[in-house]
Amino acid sequence: MEKSQNGVEEPTPISLPKEVVKRVNALKNIQLTMVDIETKFYDELHRLECRYAAMFDPLYAQRELIVNGNYEPTNEEGKWALEELAGDMEKKAVITESLSIPECPSVRGIPEFWLHAMKSTEIIGDAIQEHDEPILKHLRDVRVRFRDSIPYGYTLEFHFDPNEYFTNSVLTKTYELTTDKDPKDPFAYDGPALYKSIGCIINWNPEKNITVKLVKKKQKHKSSGTIRIVTKEEKQDSFFNFFESPTPDGIRPSYRHILDPTYEPKEENEEQDEEDEELYEADFEIGHFFKEFLIPKAVLYYTGELVDESGYDDEDYDDDDDENDQNDEEDEEETDDEDSKPRVKKSTKKSNKA
Repeated sequence: MEKSQNGVEEPTPISLPKEVVKRVNALKNIQLTMVDIETKFYDELHRLECRYAAMFDPLYAQRELIVNGNYEPTNEEGKWALEELAGDMEKKAVITESLSIPECPSVRGIPEFWLHAMKSTEIIGDAIQEHDEPILKHLRDVRVRFRDSIPYGYTLEFHFDPNEYFTNSVLTKTYELTTDKDPKDPFAYDGPALYKSIGCIINWNPEKNITVKLVKKKQKHKSSGTIRIVTKEEKQDSFFNFFESPTPDGIRPSYRHILDPTYEPKEENEEQDEEDEELYEADFEIGHFFKEFLIPKAVLYYTGELVDESGYDDEDYDDDDDENDQNDEEDEEETDDEDSKPRVKKSTKKSNKA
């Protein structure tokens, strides 16, 4: 690879005989046809995913009834189907009946099911602040709705019981994706890509918006020099910031030229586009996690049998290296107990694709 004047790496030119160039071009034309076939494959794959997603809907509806106490499982339904494997799964089986806790007939369903499941993951749990928890205790269900017509995509639905914080019964986050290739760079095609993320408006009740905080600031009058105290709203960390669109129009900056071939990025907007792209990536990562992992496997996150270890990097190392470093580690003062714990539970792997 060679670097251009602006420091960007470019392919090293290859000098070939005329006859060989013709053959290479023929292969590249074949490659273009293969990309076209690949886009059709992902097109059909998305429709297949939509069709099978409908088969899960009755099961999600049944889960919602049990979680919210609208259906009491029979004794037969409440018996663990793989009881005979309990011995082999004892490390994962963390839900047990306590003899010291009396029966609670007044308890409906599984209290705080979704809050507990969400906090059991790193990627979502880190976004949940203490002031979010009273609201998330009212979360009764989380669903994903697929769109099988163009524009493809899916919508995350968060269903809430009536509460003192906002009037919405459902909060949504919608993602649109494309299976098309970039006409300007077809060989970069790597499957479906999300290009749009649209949040929703939360109708907060007065003085209940926990995504902002009130701060008092001093203001000095330019001419008289007098000082006054004013109260202003400032953004603060909250899980509910997830329901905002990462960009004003929801469009991913790196896909604007695909949606509009006449679009030309402005140099003065380059830094903002880079920041928006990072926001979009973080937004998509959370949305993708809900869709692929938390919604279909919520009970396993609730019980702790499935753990999100997105903060860990997969690295190869030898046991001998651990033994050699053991003495040094014993002499070091531990500053983070969590980092020193062994990982014994299953890790979920995130995909960069839609």
